[in-house]
This record gives sequence, C-alpha cells and structure tokens, in this order.
Amino acid sequence: MIPSRATELEIYALATGGRGLARARDGRVVLVEGALPGERVYARLVREHRSWLEAACLEVVTPSPRRVEPACPYFGSCGGCDLMHLEHAAQLEAKVTWLREALRRLEPPGPEVLAPLPPWGRRNRLRLQLREGRVGFFARRSHRLVEVRGCAVAAAGIDRVLKALTRPLPEGGRWLELLAGEEDGGVWACLGLEEGVSPRQAEALVEALSAAGVRGVRVAGRRWACDQDHGLCYHRGGGGLELWAFPGLFCQVGFAANRLLLEWLQAQVGAGEGRPALDLYAGSGNLGLTLAAAGWRVTAVERARGAGEAFAWQAARAGLSGRVGFRGRDAARAVAELAGEGARFPLVVLDPPRAGAKGVMEGVVHLEPEVVVYVSCHPAALGRDAAVLAGAGYSPRGLALVDMFPHTGQVEAALVMRRGAQGA
Repeated sequence: MIPSRATELEIYALATGGRGLARARDGRVVLVEGALPGERVYARLVREHRSWLEAACLEVVTPSPRRVEPACPYFGSCGGCDLMHLEHAAQLEAKVTWLREALRRLEPPGPEVLAPLPPWGRRNRLRLQLREGRVGFFARRSHRLVEVRGCAVAAAGIDRVLKALTRPLPEGGRWLELLAGEEDGGVWACLGLEEGVSPRQAEALVEALSAAGVRGVRVAGRRWACDQDHGLCYHRGGGGLELWAFPGLFCQVGFAANRLLLEWLQAQVGAGEGRPALDLYAGSGNLGLTLAAAGWRVTAVERARGAGEAFAWQAARAGLSGRVGFRGRDAARAVAELAGEGARFPLVVLDPPRAGAKGVMEGVVHLEPEVVVYVSCHPAALGRDAAVLAGAGYSPRGLALVDMFPHTGQVEAALVMRRGAQGA
C-alpha cells in the first residue's frame, strides 16, 4: 500500500548524478532518487528547498523499458553506484547529454565515447570506509556505513579480498583503499587510521589485511618505496614505457578505460619531436610520461608528496629521464613561475581534481600553448575552465567521454582546445 503522503510523478529526464527529474504541482523541479526517464512513480518528499525538492521513489508504477535488475545485492543501500538499474548503453547516452550541456556554449564536436567492455569488474582502485572493524561504503548522502562482502564493479582481486574479510577487522581503522591490477599481481592497500591509534593496533590491522590476501599495506602518511616490489604495472606503451601504481598515490580508478584515454591523447597530440610540453596536476606521470615516450620534452607539476619519487623512478625505468623535469609545486604557483621565466609550451595537459583548475587557466594562457588537453571528472568545472581558454581565442577540436565510472552518475571527459577559430 502506498503511504497517503506519497505523490505520483512523471519522470521526464535524468539529472546529473543519476536522479530522475519531475515537476511538482507548484512547478518546482523534483529530483527523485531511484527513478528513470519515462517512468511514472510514487515518491515521498525527503527535503525541501526554495526552488526545488528532493524525493525518494517508493514504487515504480510504469517502468522504463531501459530499467534492468541491478547486479549487486547492495544497490539501493550502498552509496557507491546510483545507475545500476539503468542499462549500460543508456547510462552512456545520459552522460553524453550531461557533458554536452556542460559545454554547450563551446559547441565542441562529438563526443567520442571510450567505453571498454564489459562494464563490470574493472574498477582497479576502490576506497572503502571502516567503522568499528566493519568494511563498506557510506549510504548515499549520509555517514551511515553499509557493510559489504564483495563489489560487482571492482577488479577480481579487490572483490576476492572483500569476500575474505569474513570477520571484523581490529578497531582503529578509518578508511581503506584497495589497488589491484588486471593481471595477477596481487592487491595493495593504503590504510587510514583513526587519531591516537597505537603502533600495536596499526600492526594488528595490517596483519588482518594480509591474512585476507593483501600483498602489502601502506599506512597513510608513512613513507613508501616506489619500485617494482611495492606497486603494480597498469599500462605498457610504446618505447618500453611502463606505468606503475602505488598504494596511497593517485591513479585513475579504471585501468582499461585509462588505456583508451592514453591512446586517444596520443592520437590528438601526435609525436613530440623534442618540443616542450607542460603536465599540470601530473600525479606520478600517467599523462606526462606517455607524452615523453612519444617524444615530448615534459615539465611535470605536482605538489602531492611521493608523486615526484614515483615519477622519477618510472622515468628512469623507461629511459626517459632526459626528457622530463619535475616541479613539486602548486599548479597556480608553478604556472606563474614559468610565465615569469619566459617559458613557452606548444602543449599543455592537465588532469585536476574534481574542483577543477580555477585560477590556473589564466596563467596557462600566458604560456601561449598551441594545444591544451584538459582531463576532467567534473563537466561543470571543465566548462568553466574551458571558457577561459575560449575567451582567449581557443576553440574545441576534440572531445572524449571516458567510461571510467560505469553504473554511477560520475562523468570522466577529455577536451582538446586549440588556438585559433574552429575550422581554421
């Protein structure tokens, strides 16, 4: 029986983040959790704002033909995936729409969709929460832990470790990040501790994770060696290039999708032939070392601790040390320094965090690049920052949607901006 306070709604679209859109009787937009376009549902109001409402779907009266049965028992309670009830092809169509809307003023081409298949078992880096020895994810828009014993979107090694955690972990852990390759190279972990945890408690946690099949555990904040015995190779490219991931250092969460992204990047920028390139928010070298292997002379900028060591080790391993330089700086500061030094870069690539590169793009313009390639996990931030380039005479020449986060409302994209009018 439907509660008396439930409202019947017609869902007309899918909002960024995966909630269905409807209209209330007073004309306000309603974001409905769990509803899909074309559906008629009963929903309950959960939060009211001045110009819009939030609601939860209680019952689907008329289902969408593109609704599917979620392949995970935790769907609906775990906050990790919010689109698993929508067929994968429709997820990609929705993300194309969201991306085009975010960039509508630029009128970019495409996008080209880069989607490795199948859309299951290919998340190679997964961050989980720990509470009182239990492992799981926070429920959507809350800090209530949903304990899990497996993950349908995670790589086989990660899923295997989660299934092996049949007993609660020793207390003292706050979060856990698991890292697994596509090959049988074992699973690595980075462990975040609660404040005041003793060395003995930390050791007990490490031992419990090792017993569950984790090859090595880095405690967050502690030094970690960057070499072949403390990480995994996630990409092999031309010229002997190997890219490695290490626990506690940023890497893309899906290695198969990242491989398509790197191939797309190389096709967009071509061979470097010794020309200079700037890699902002470089991490440990995913984009920058790929460019160096293609003949570019790369200056990499990254402020995160440990990234410089990982970058240098990988460059030396691939014989690229002579083509790369590293600056352990904030991106805005590094760009200002480089501009003050009179540096110029035909190519600038950047892969900033979700907040984007606000305050950096103006400095990038002063470096007079011919091409800027911007990789983003937040289309709104991408649109905002690309507008700075457009205002300086750059136009979009290539756009890719990367299926890095299947079954979620998160969008990964890459945009190419070239100096000069489009079609010139």
